[in-house]
Amino acid sequence: MKTSKIFSPKTSLPAMAALVLPVSAYAHPGHDHASFFSGLVHPITGVDHLIMLLAFGALAFFVAKKTVTQLSLLVAALIAMVTGTIAGLSIGAISGIEGAIAASLLVVSAALWQVLTASKPVKSMAVALCVAFIFCHGYAHGVEASGNVSMFAAAMAITASALMLLGNRLAAFASSRWVSVGVASASLVYLLVA
Repeated sequence: MKTSKIFSPKTSLPAMAALVLPVSAYAHPGHDHASFFSGLVHPITGVDHLIMLLAFGALAFFVAKKTVTQLSLLVAALIAMVTGTIAGLSIGAISGIEGAIAASLLVVSAALWQVLTASKPVKSMAVALCVAFIFCHGYAHGVEASGNVSMFAAAMAITASALMLLGNRLAAFASSRWVSVGVASASLVYLLVA
């Protein structure tokens, strides 16, 4: 009997892990959202952001061979994050954002695992899904923002850019689908501890 690729053990593992994870990542309460400095450090001290940004940078490397295309994917992610911040500031709290942020770590891990062998449409879908989740990371900050939001967002974009570029360059040295295992392991440890 042939197993469906959708429900194979390899693809079902992230889904099973999601069932035992906490509903909320609790990643954002308690962070200062009012200054340039806090915007600079938050993507590093917010472990969910750190993992997602480094992993997305690596994903861009694996998906696109040309540097210009890789950079355009990173710019798309930055635009999504800033747009998410503006949307969160404008719309306010909605249910499920923290859950989406937690899920984003599993999605980017699965995308990294599949990207070296996936078809072009699957790669495009994985990148689009990850960019949508980066929007959710920005949205959470927009909801919690106070003070000088534009300075915070600008600084966060600077550090986010640097982290994605770092992830992109690290992937060049560790060009293997096993990068996803490291990302998934760090994500699961973080989500279980958070």
